[in-house]
Amino acid sequence: MSARRADAALAAARRLDELALNASAAFQSLVYDGWLLGYRRGPTKRLRCVNPFYRSTLPLAQKIERCVQFYASIGLPAIFRLLPFSLPPRLDGLLERKGWGRFDPTRVLRTELDGSIAPPLPAVRVVVMPLPEWELKAAPVLDVPPEIVAQDVERARRYPLPQAGAIVELDGQVVACGLVKLEGDHAGLFAVSTAEEFRGRGLGRAIVAALLAEAKSRGARTAYLQVTTANAAAIALYRSFGFVPAYEYWYRAREGEQH
Repeated sequence: MSARRADAALAAARRLDELALNASAAFQSLVYDGWLLGYRRGPTKRLRCVNPFYRSTLPLAQKIERCVQFYASIGLPAIFRLLPFSLPPRLDGLLERKGWGRFDPTRVLRTELDGSIAPPLPAVRVVVMPLPEWELKAAPVLDVPPEIVAQDVERARRYPLPQAGAIVELDGQVVACGLVKLEGDHAGLFAVSTAEEFRGRGLGRAIVAALLAEAKSRGARTAYLQVTTANAAAIALYRSFGFVPAYEYWYRAREGEQH
């Protein structure tokens, strides 16, 4: 691959990652010399870590130490998210040499919505709904603590871009869910999950099909999502919808802080 094509591929990957952060409503963040320092508490590490996106000017050791101090001051572990386009390129190797362990490798997948989307299984009824209502219904499947649900509902009400949630209910119980967020002609799929005791019935496939159909109806041309490399079942499911790898990222943190 020529240098020009490689630069274009990295720029496209960076833009896709920016879309994903926008879709995740990464409101709580600071910009520090080209690095985005997220500090939104919760299980999503992408929103509470250092994202080294853009060109740096300060000494690297100084920047790393400043990040460590910042996260310590707010009671969060210092975590770096490393991507193919992280800057400077030597950051990953430097962290490794300093003992920052690598964990949770994740694939970003994408597909073009230019073909037919397989319909949900006939016996599965998927309901698509506004996100504030979805937050309430999906919380048990996603193990969201009650004290956090109200915050998520309010955040969904204030989110400025198009979005929708999908659920499957059986006997009055929500057993599968997922959501889609749109920006321009891109649609991101998030929080696709099935209650453990109901897995293996095609409910996840039904949710994904419904979300892709909703995205396409709203003018999306490309869909993307993120999945850990260890989740072979999910990767196989997404492959059946035409998703292919776009890029990978991983985290680094000191021993005892890899969570």
